[in-house]
Amino acid sequence: MKNSIIYFIIISFLFQSCYTYKAIDLKETQLVVGENYKIRQDTKFTKAELKSANDSITTFVIKNHPVNIPTSQLKEIKVQKFSTLKTIGLILSLGLVAVTVYGAIEMSDFGFGDFTFPGN
Repeated sequence: MKNSIIYFIIISFLFQSCYTYKAIDLKETQLVVGENYKIRQDTKFTKAELKSANDSITTFVIKNHPVNIPTSQLKEIKVQKFSTLKTIGLILSLGLVAVTVYGAIEMSDFGFGDFTFPGN
């Protein structure tokens, strides 16, 4: 049981991704080819990777398909950033859950779950 909890923590650490999206202004910030962005044309955000950009047309890869979007139609754009604090918080919370579950299992193995008061 100890090994499975350790493996769970290691796999959770390796496959987790803690990213946040920060809103940027297109007039002040250069877009970087290959970066991941969230773009909004109407009311819905879409995750996309930037393929190319110029003054009038921006090409994104959305669900493995290149899509040309006029720059004037982009209502909002957010850039993907790695969040160290969220990553540390996730790892600590997973560790706390694992320790709590392990402690509950160990307590039940010693019979503390069936504890009765003397005289009852």
